[in-house]
Amino acid sequence: MQSHAKQVVALINQLPKKDELKFLEKQPGNKKFISETNKAFISAINGLRSLVGDIQANSTTIPFKQIEETLDQFLENAAIQYDKMNKLSLVPKQPQTQKTNQLKPKDIYGFADAIQLNKLPFIPVLKYKQYAQTELDQKIVEAQNNPFQFFEKYEIDEFAHPYYEEIMRLTPQDFVLDVPQKINRYRDLEPPIMITNADHLGELVLKIQQEVDQNGFSEIAVDLEHNHQISYLGITCLIQLSTRSQDYIIDPFPLWKQLGDMLSVIFANPKIVKVFHGAENDVQWLQRDFGLYIVNLFDTFHASKELQLMQNSFQFLLSEYCKKSTDKTYQTADWTQRPLPDEMIKYAQIDTHYLLYIYDRMRQDLKKLSKPNENISNIPNYYIESVLKRSKETGLKVYKKPLQDQDQSLQTILNKQDRRMEAKSFELMVQLLELREELGIKHDQNPRYFLPNPLLFKIVESKPTTIQELKIQLGGDKNIHDVVKENLWQFLKVLLEFDEKIPTVDIIQEEQQNPAQIQIEEVQPILQVEPLKIVQVSVGIKKFQNKNKNIVKNYLKNENVELIKSQFYCESPFKLLNVFYEGLGSQIFQSMKEQSQQQKQLVEETQQQKIEKINTSDFIKLPKLDETNRDQQKDLDIRLNNTLQNQHGTRILKRHQKIEQQRTQKTNISNRFELS
Repeated sequence: MQSHAKQVVALINQLPKKDELKFLEKQPGNKKFISETNKAFISAINGLRSLVGDIQANSTTIPFKQIEETLDQFLENAAIQYDKMNKLSLVPKQPQTQKTNQLKPKDIYGFADAIQLNKLPFIPVLKYKQYAQTELDQKIVEAQNNPFQFFEKYEIDEFAHPYYEEIMRLTPQDFVLDVPQKINRYRDLEPPIMITNADHLGELVLKIQQEVDQNGFSEIAVDLEHNHQISYLGITCLIQLSTRSQDYIIDPFPLWKQLGDMLSVIFANPKIVKVFHGAENDVQWLQRDFGLYIVNLFDTFHASKELQLMQNSFQFLLSEYCKKSTDKTYQTADWTQRPLPDEMIKYAQIDTHYLLYIYDRMRQDLKKLSKPNENISNIPNYYIESVLKRSKETGLKVYKKPLQDQDQSLQTILNKQDRRMEAKSFELMVQLLELREELGIKHDQNPRYFLPNPLLFKIVESKPTTIQELKIQLGGDKNIHDVVKENLWQFLKVLLEFDEKIPTVDIIQEEQQNPAQIQIEEVQPILQVEPLKIVQVSVGIKKFQNKNKNIVKNYLKNENVELIKSQFYCESPFKLLNVFYEGLGSQIFQSMKEQSQQQKQLVEETQQQKIEKINTSDFIKLPKLDETNRDQQKDLDIRLNNTLQNQHGTRILKRHQKIEQQRTQKTNISNRFELS
């Protein structure tokens, strides 16, 4: 079944698209065949119309949208049944991503400070311009020196393309327009030259410049290998560069801070044509990582569009012009690993080794194309110039950080997944996306990989109210990425605060495998606050519920169980306040602790002052007691003693005698300091 499905998908991918179909219709003999195929297709669609309940029988409009949704449902059900048949997990597999505690290339090679891992808009990293026709914008320099102060001063979302004028003023070069009648065959594949230090890179730059000096121009093929799974912004892992005589593989990691300055001599030189295939992403990655901008770009992807080829991929061009094939297994491999296996190096080399030959062949084919109308028949290089114009547009792309506009980006996500969402759910989704972005920046991880968009939709739709429910929606502990697992409370907090719910909260003790649970009746602190002083905190705890008392007993066998339980009573409110009030629990606990220490210290100081006053004074002035009052007081004491003895026995009498003895001692002390 699986093999048949692959065959069907392969056949579907070979079907001509809209523009390709129009081109084929013009060919002799194709029009009748395409017409008969269309009739069969429409007949099949009419058979599906009965599956959609709200379509009128006499409707002449084909309900493509509803038929598509119906087919999607059928395919989804088929996939579920197929998984059940093979006993496969229905939980989507998470991509293999780097663990949060694993060292990244930026840490190993020391260029972490060059990565703009913050919420500010992207600032171009180039320090100066090569082959400049205009000066570098001083706002870029100002932003580089003081980024946070700059964006407080200016409201700028993005900077203008530093090489805009150089690219727009460039006219088509003769060495690009003039195609030789005879094209040399591509070279045999030999091991490339690996460049891992500045000396070797300098030799390559010098060699290309010498070729420009000798011939007046140069042609190079360029491609990148990129990884966007293990970092927030993504990272360029390899630069492949081929000349007419040699292939080079540049390792950017050890050259990160030098590479931009050194290669800008090549990439900004209008006398050197840079041949890419599908350069839209590459030009932005080069800007982001190295401050490199491409002047005089020729994109073979745009050439394939002009030629109206059946497919536009590099694999198709390689097969069509070179009769070669390449295994795309390594396309999504981890290109950050070092050293790279020979198979991956060979795969990377092929992307540029044949590209200059394909560039020559495509220019030949572009010259042979007939003009679409008489108005442009006198332009000999119309199609090549059209490719160069489109390539200029690609070269003028400006890099932006991901999800700078949350609402717009969310709308893009909704459109891609063909989903509709209520306004309230849309607002919740925005909050979850913002949290996901913050965690991505904090841990330098790609948010779409540690928490894919489909899982976000599941969370919004189900709105879990406990950690356990949230884990279930995310596919269970084994399928939750480390970044999400460490911050489950934050996601739950967003959900609960959004719906204003008070949950049953698990107090997580790191030393315990089974957490003790308490139920919160109310978490509403009543505070009278002075600077660094909390007067009153009221937190209601309904009940301590421990599902397994052995948890506490086994945790510390030699400790009193009641003491441990009392610790839970005391500590848990502050932990819960930390969860729901952004660290307020810790502030309260610390403030109360400091206040208690201050009070204790004040009492000790007061007592010490009294003792010092007695020790250092010659006398203490006390009131003079009257003799009559003394006798009366003595009689009352005797009568009280007799009464107490009769009513309460000797125990109380002894206690009273002790009090009387203390009073007598105090009286003696007073007499010692009595003034005449």
